[in-house]
This record gives sequence, C-alpha cells and structure tokens, in this order.
Amino acid sequence: MSDIVGSSFNTTLSRIAEVSDRESLDAVIKELADGYGLKSAAYFGIRLSGRSNDDPFLSVTYSSDWVEHYKEHRFVEIDPVIQSGFRRLLPLDWDGFARTEERVKTLFGEATEFGLGKKGLSIPVHGRHGDRALFSISCDRTDRDWTRDKLLYLRDFQVLATHIHDKVLRLEGHWPQEKHLSPREFECLQWIAEGKTAWECATILGLSQHTVRCYLESTRHKLNAASNTHAVSIAHRAGLLFPPM
Repeated sequence: MSDIVGSSFNTTLSRIAEVSDRESLDAVIKELADGYGLKSAAYFGIRLSGRSNDDPFLSVTYSSDWVEHYKEHRFVEIDPVIQSGFRRLLPLDWDGFARTEERVKTLFGEATEFGLGKKGLSIPVHGRHGDRALFSISCDRTDRDWTRDKLLYLRDFQVLATHIHDKVLRLEGHWPQEKHLSPREFECLQWIAEGKTAWECATILGLSQHTVRCYLESTRHKLNAASNTHAVSIAHRAGLLFPPM
C-alpha cells in the first residue's frame, strides 16, 4: 500500500495546486478519496473571509442524502468530531471518541449506513487569521490494518490538509502573503540548508526517507521553488532559516 499512497500523495499535491474553482476542488477531494482507498473525505472550514460560523465552507464526498439527514437531525450539536476538533491541535482518531451517549451512537451508526467508514481521522488546521478547518477521512479497515495504515494517513494528510485549506482561502479571496512552513517542513529544509541529504535528514529526525521527501516537496510547493536548493535560497531571503553557525 505504501507505493500506492506515495503516488497518491504526489498526484494530490499537484492537483491541489491546479485547483481554480469550487468544482475542481470538489473533484480533487473525490480523487483523493479514491486514490487512498477511502470511504469518504471531507473539508469543513469556518471563520473564512466573509463567512460566519453558520456558513461554513464544505467540500465533501458524502452523499446528499447523508448531508440532509445530518442537518435534519441536528447532529452538528453532538458530533464529537465537530465539537472537539476545532479546539484541538493534534489529529483525532475516531476510535478515541466515547460512544456511550445514545445520540452519538446513533450518529456513528447511521453514518455507516449512509456510506461512511467505521474508522476515521480528523486533521485540524489553524490559520493565521482565526480561520479554522477540519479535514476528515473515513475507511473500513480492520483494527489491525487501521493501526498500520493510520500512520501513513497521518503523515500525508497533515500536509495535504494544510494545502487544501490554503487553496480554499485563495478561492475565498484571501491571498496569504507570508510563507508558512510547518515545524517538520522547517526542520527538513534547515538540514538541507546545512548540506544534508534526504537520507541524512531522515536519520537525524527519525523519519523515513519517503516522509522527508514529502515534507520537502510540500515546502517547495509552498515557496514556489523548483528544487530544494531554490527553496533554501527563497527561505534564506525571507528570513525563515537560522543563519549557519
């Protein structure tokens, strides 16, 4: 599965960069779900430019029947993904939600009936201007497969969720001026600036080479750089990197 996921990650990054309108974003979300073998994928953004919390930006692969059913039963009021996700900094594994309350059990049970998977992750994104987003995925892996595959999903979707959120901000008319790198992207680029190879970065940071390459590719995308060397040059000019010792 790792080869398929690696290909999906690179393809999805390129496709996100090409998004120019709402329709193409919806198409990318659908392709992403298919490429990763998911039952569903969903972007939920709030506090975006010109939008109130009552008017979120949604791009989902859910059926229209489930969306209407969800609204009709006011599940947003008790959905633990929504109620806790926007306050969290770290990803949420749906297995961690207590489902002792009857309405919550009903929510997850009916979600499965409408085509969502039994296993899921939600990735919070916190913007610089109070904007927030959750990117959620679901699948029907066994417990054993989920323990393995979840690590791959966590690796890729923390990067992809950020890129999708940035694209949504642009579609909503907000063009971020500052270059923002995640802590991992910054670490990888800093070591590249020190002359380390991807393999050496992976060893230093305790990551796989593939993961380091993913972070570097994400960094190049954010900085509009053609290569790692170009990214280092841009980052130095922008004052993003520490000066060499």
